[in-house]
Amino acid sequence: MIIDYFIRRKTKDKMAETKQMLFAKNLVCVCVEQVQNGDFSGLLYHQYADDPINFTGATDFLVKMEGLMDDWDFPQRGLAERFFKKENRDNAHKPHHLKTNDDRLPIEIIQDVNGVRNVQNKKGSLATFVVQVVYRQDATWQGHVIHQEKNEKKDFRSALELIKYMDASINEQK
Repeated sequence: MIIDYFIRRKTKDKMAETKQMLFAKNLVCVCVEQVQNGDFSGLLYHQYADDPINFTGATDFLVKMEGLMDDWDFPQRGLAERFFKKENRDNAHKPHHLKTNDDRLPIEIIQDVNGVRNVQNKKGSLATFVVQVVYRQDATWQGHVIHQEKNEKKDFRSALELIKYMDASINEQK
């Protein structure tokens, strides 16, 4: 579930600065720190850890995001290996530390164990994006992204569309 709303700050005469925010279990803040040879690199922050995850390019960003979603088992993959034995199926994609008989989603267990941090206050030196992948269907991602510097929210229908949007936004700012 996603809750999307605006924060408005009132000035003497009128409403000023509007800030768009997302609230969901699987938000990731992408802080772009560098662009080199047409590829961006930086840090990923998520709500369940204090330390960022470094990524060295768009491909590395996609791989590390996919790994996070697999660890969280959220959103679940639309395409996954199929198992015929119940014991293989129940624990197949859960990280080792989450293989239990608990009926909760792994992301809920991680949330209970680690607590939740605010990732929307992080800033990249070149650009900052808050990404929420809502679905992983048709072997790609669908979701929402907020470019914080432009305060612009965009929906994306694929990981490629997300990367193209991020790349275009970074190049506009330069």
